[in-house]
Amino acid sequence: MNRTVRSALLAALLCIASPAIAADTINVCVWGTITGPDALVNGMSYGTHDYFTYLNQNKGGIAGFKVNSLLLDGRYKLDEELKIYRRCVDQENAVFINGWSTGAAKALRETVTQDGVPFISETFSSEVVDPVKYPYVFVAGPTYEQQMLVGLRAAKAAGAKKVVLMHGDNEYGRGPVTVVRKSGEIEKMGLELVDAIEFKYDAQDLTAQLLRVKSKKPDVIYIQSSTPQTLVILRDAAKVGLPPTKFIGNMYNISPTIPQQLGAAAEGFRAIQIYADYGADIPAMKEILTFKAKNEVAKQDVYYMKGWLEGKVMAAGIENAIKKNGGKVPADLKAFRKSIRDETEALKNLDVGGITPPLTFANHQGSTQARMAKVKNGHYVSVGSWIDAR
Repeated sequence: MNRTVRSALLAALLCIASPAIAADTINVCVWGTITGPDALVNGMSYGTHDYFTYLNQNKGGIAGFKVNSLLLDGRYKLDEELKIYRRCVDQENAVFINGWSTGAAKALRETVTQDGVPFISETFSSEVVDPVKYPYVFVAGPTYEQQMLVGLRAAKAAGAKKVVLMHGDNEYGRGPVTVVRKSGEIEKMGLELVDAIEFKYDAQDLTAQLLRVKSKKPDVIYIQSSTPQTLVILRDAAKVGLPPTKFIGNMYNISPTIPQQLGAAAEGFRAIQIYADYGADIPAMKEILTFKAKNEVAKQDVYYMKGWLEGKVMAAGIENAIKKNGGKVPADLKAFRKSIRDETEALKNLDVGGITPPLTFANHQGSTQARMAKVKNGHYVSVGSWIDAR
């Protein structure tokens, strides 16, 4: 084989290994539960997708390059989420991916590292947050475990002694509870864990489980669940005489749907707050209102704010990578993805328009700040100031 043929074959192999990308567009993928059991909190996916549309309409894209943002429906089905991930990596040439569930993030964490594609997930599982083992995986706030400890510390400070944990029978529910129980942190606080109750993620009646909870006479019940399950828990708690003031949930329980649907059965329910609410008097909300003047905002809630923030994080990493390349989109996709990962990790005191305090991503979380919120007169109100959830 002569040198010319060998050179041609080598060039072809290099193209296969690291495909070129269009010089005038930036591809990102966003998937969530657009339809399915967790659709009540899908404002996150819309928020991220809308932020890139906002950039295209008002800022000329990122660093002068238009963003092609693909919004896909994983339907909270693991096999569907895994297929979407492969499509985003192999077919769409996405330089940054915004994924959804805890199950998918855990299943993909090693694959993401092997593929070398920046990935920010809607999960807060500590089991995917490791800058050394999973250098391409990012989240956007305190882990579920950190949130749980914030809630339990607040309960302890208010005089609680006995704790019950409730969680769904999926990775999102079971994983964080298992981590916290094994850590011994509950006992270190001086609290007694009197029961841990697992329930079917899609259960529509939890009366029997809540009667069991009541029999344990807990001072606080922490629920590792999303909004649809919390609705069932608080509804059935009222049936058996457990007041909502005993319950604390994570940030996926700050949904206006809960007080709207439950009324008095939600009064005093507490949850972990990480993001400013939709409508807050902050600079990011002014951006959203500019976007809303020309476009529909599908979900006007705190989860939309989370998605808008994640869009800002992704865009900042992409923009800094382009700057590092002399203001041009790198032609080598693998190298571009690697640069975006590096620049996202290097983000320090990133201003996200007041949605959270400024973010630093050296720990791949951005922020570990949280505060409590409770339902009062049908609305969530903040209780206390931001504290470090670690």
